[in-house]
Amino acid sequence: MTNLEKRNEMVEAHLYMIDILIRKYLGKGVEYDDLYQVAALALVNAADRYDPSKGYEFKTFATPTILGEIKKYFRDKEWSLRVPRRLKEIAGKVKEAEDAMQLELGRNPNIEELSERTGYTHEEIIQAIEGAKAYGTYSLEAGLDEQDEGASLEKFLGFEEIGYERIEIMEIISAVLDKMSDTNRFIFRRRFIENRSQAEIAKELGVSQMTVSRNEKAIINKFREEVQH
Repeated sequence: MTNLEKRNEMVEAHLYMIDILIRKYLGKGVEYDDLYQVAALALVNAADRYDPSKGYEFKTFATPTILGEIKKYFRDKEWSLRVPRRLKEIAGKVKEAEDAMQLELGRNPNIEELSERTGYTHEEIIQAIEGAKAYGTYSLEAGLDEQDEGASLEKFLGFEEIGYERIEIMEIISAVLDKMSDTNRFIFRRRFIENRSQAEIAKELGVSQMTVSRNEKAIINKFREEVQH
């Protein structure tokens, strides 16, 4: 049996998971067929990446991938339908300015430089950057599951190693991010997802490294409080 045939057999054997996982997302303005297609593509993707030598059952590995794609689909939809037009416009102009300044400066511009170029406030720029990342093509779930960039966050916060089972961690992260300020969300993403240094983040924000360090400690405490609940 070829690898493709094995993959197809695995997908067919686990199609039942789709109906189970999309059930709670039905009735939220998205057609069943659309959700089914999103989940089915995620199932195929999971089958392509599954490594049985890791010792995990396929359904344990596939579930976070499918849920992540469903949530990303809703975030993308929310961005296109609910995010204020002004924020979309700011995000577009900030991106244009950022691309141009990268060529001019030979590095990524910081928030202060973007503010001077575009005329927007620091807070507007941070909101635009975070909004575009949250509701655009970036997927926090994919970042943690596929790229394994979340491992440093898990270790830093004292989470137990759970291999591919990241659903609970995703829920914890989402709950804490919802309560954060735009600045702390920016610091969280730069520090724990993109692995940027405190010095780099401080330069971007135009603040001291000590300020970033204090904010980082506050972020970590918020996660620890959520874990202990």
